[in-house]
Amino acid sequence: MLSLSILLTALGFYSCYGTSKRAMLPKGNPVVLWASSNAKTSKYLGLFLLTLGLILCVINLGLGSGSFSFLVILMTIASIQVLIGPLFITNSKQLAVVFVLGLILELFL
Repeated sequence: MLSLSILLTALGFYSCYGTSKRAMLPKGNPVVLWASSNAKTSKYLGLFLLTLGLILCVINLGLGSGSFSFLVILMTIASIQVLIGPLFITNSKQLAVVFVLGLILELFL
């Protein structure tokens, strides 16, 4: 369940980050093109996904530790996106494999 919270937080941040005018975003990605052309909808969607990630963290870990872990997850994702994102060394397939492996490890170990 924590993997799902991390995924929702990452998608929410990326949805809000995709509306930025100054961010270096990939040009051929259809999700980024949609987010930049529909900025208001993308911001609402991003805030909804971030809120959903926060709710899942609070349900799993409690109010104090859930909100703290959500902030740590959000800071980690934001740092990775801002520092490594402009280098374009990862793609969505690699991130999907990492998410599925994390989900399998969380559920079966």
